[in-house]
Amino acid sequence: MDQIINIAFEKGKFIALKYVQDIDLAEEIAQLATIQLYLNYDKIDKLKIDTWIFKVIRNLCMDYYRKTSKNMEILVDPLELSQDIAFQESHVRAELDIESYDFISETDKKLLKKYYNLNVPIPKLAQDFKIKKTRLKQKIYSLENEIKLFHLINSDIVYFNPLPTTKLTKKIDNFINILIKALHNNDLTSMRRYCKGAIIHDSIEKIKIKSYETCRVKVIEDKNYQIVIGYLDLSDQIKVFNIKFTIAKAGNIQVLEMPIIPERVIILDKKCFEKKITAKELTNERGLYNNKLGSMEEIEKKGIGKVIQTKEDFEG
Repeated sequence: MDQIINIAFEKGKFIALKYVQDIDLAEEIAQLATIQLYLNYDKIDKLKIDTWIFKVIRNLCMDYYRKTSKNMEILVDPLELSQDIAFQESHVRAELDIESYDFISETDKKLLKKYYNLNVPIPKLAQDFKIKKTRLKQKIYSLENEIKLFHLINSDIVYFNPLPTTKLTKKIDNFINILIKALHNNDLTSMRRYCKGAIIHDSIEKIKIKSYETCRVKVIEDKNYQIVIGYLDLSDQIKVFNIKFTIAKAGNIQVLEMPIIPERVIILDKKCFEKKITAKELTNERGLYNNKLGSMEEIEKKGIGKVIQTKEDFEG
């Protein structure tokens, strides 16, 4: 058993290193995984130990990322919260198991099968499904984005931008519009259907939105998410707050807690860089800050960023 534990540790360290890119941290994560392996050894299928280790290491790495990103936001451009997560069409085609997507209707599955598997041209599809070619292209685009969203939510990605035309994006947009109107009117009664049983903090009274600018989605855990909202306050200052939510059975947004205020928000000073720096350069494939410029404290010490918001701004 000791030999199996040692091998698992080395494999775990190798896997963790690919995620966190820090040897000491990778060893710490691998150690935690092997402890779990030791404690659960009798319950694990010995033929599937490698798969078990991989899943545990991945979950531990994702927990690390979520914890370290919980209380900070780093903005590259004043109103840019995150880069778009790019998914090439070839990626979607490679992963496309149409029958497994139970969120797609049977009619739309037939459409996608003909388009992807049988390569039926758009004009012929439009004729078969009695739909205009322009509308058909829009429909395929929407279905592709629904599939991309499905893969995003079920991947290791933590942060991503809402995908156009998807049901989730439409629900988020509708929710934010209602929230902004409620805040303007200083009356949350219109939010009752969204906030049943939710934790509402007093800091919501400090949120004064002149204009809503942007948002992104953060995956916290299975079926629990955060909307990270960027806006301009009445003094045209950039502000950020989060809303924790889940997706109810009917597919509607159900708020769990709001607002969640980051401890600090830092904006980078473009004057300190020789070339234009983009959010994509500072985030990894999971949408998280990659520490390329150092920690929050190091960014401040170097004078390449300044704090534009603290949690204390919303207290008292």
